[in-house]
Amino acid sequence: MLKLFKVLVSVGLISLLLYNVDWVLLSSSLRSLDWLVILAVISVFSLQFPVSTLKWQYALKLHGLGYPFLYLQKVLCIGFFFNNFLPSTIGGDAYRILKTVPDEGYKSRAVSAVLLERIVGLLALLSIGFVGAVYLLHDAPNPLVVSYVVAGLSAVAAVVVVLFLHKLGMFRHVAKRLSHVKAVDILLHNLGHIQRNPGMLFKVVMVSIVFQVLAVLAIGLLFANLGVGGGYAQYALIAAVAGLASVAPVSINGIGVVEGAFAVTAVQLQMGYNEALVVAFVMRVMVAPLSLLCGLVYLWDLRRQARS
Repeated sequence: MLKLFKVLVSVGLISLLLYNVDWVLLSSSLRSLDWLVILAVISVFSLQFPVSTLKWQYALKLHGLGYPFLYLQKVLCIGFFFNNFLPSTIGGDAYRILKTVPDEGYKSRAVSAVLLERIVGLLALLSIGFVGAVYLLHDAPNPLVVSYVVAGLSAVAAVVVVLFLHKLGMFRHVAKRLSHVKAVDILLHNLGHIQRNPGMLFKVVMVSIVFQVLAVLAIGLLFANLGVGGGYAQYALIAAVAGLASVAPVSINGIGVVEGAFAVTAVQLQMGYNEALVVAFVMRVMVAPLSLLCGLVYLWDLRRQARS
């Protein structure tokens, strides 16, 4: 029933977005795309693979789990294939967890590593969007920009308060009383790994920022090719809003939700609605060949395992 709901949401949102399209302008925008730019964007997407693998490797090391880079690259690639061809982004993450579960100690460390790199990645994207919004606040303030800046400042204030209370030991008593609960014990164990390895956590954050900067660069290349006004502050904010929208579990793989976030944010920033949809759709289409290549890696891995 939930899958049917997600399908209906995706179909409904895509239909609504296409209903408001200027088809003549959309066709003109598609024809104006330069193949060199498309190849450059695909190259940026490809570069994100090793960057993402490094981020995950650091997250695993932070939890005391060491795996070779090439092994993690293969697993990540296969997980990427699952994410794009299964009706949920959970499939790829579940595969990554399955392939990195330790034989000894807390098995939940593999889960925590994936959750950590996912959360840090989203926070890095939202932070880049915040920097863009602050820049735009001086240049072209509008309700979306102001709301994003206020929300960002509120989030920072909340984090500061929580860290201050933690420093005072306000949560220690509660954690001690609940430590006998298995779920709480697992959570505290994994948080302990993170707390004891600030240097490795810093590496996860830095690599996450690089990954998200590449995502903003890809968006900027496509918008610039379409001749749409704006700069990387706008592109960063669009990427941040779309990334936040993709987390909402209301559609199939974010289809319709991400494109809608692209279009609405672009309009709010006085950029083209049709061009924003072109960028969103083209980016979704361009991951298909990379996903299929990862599918071939999966088939090769299955054949190799069958022979051994």
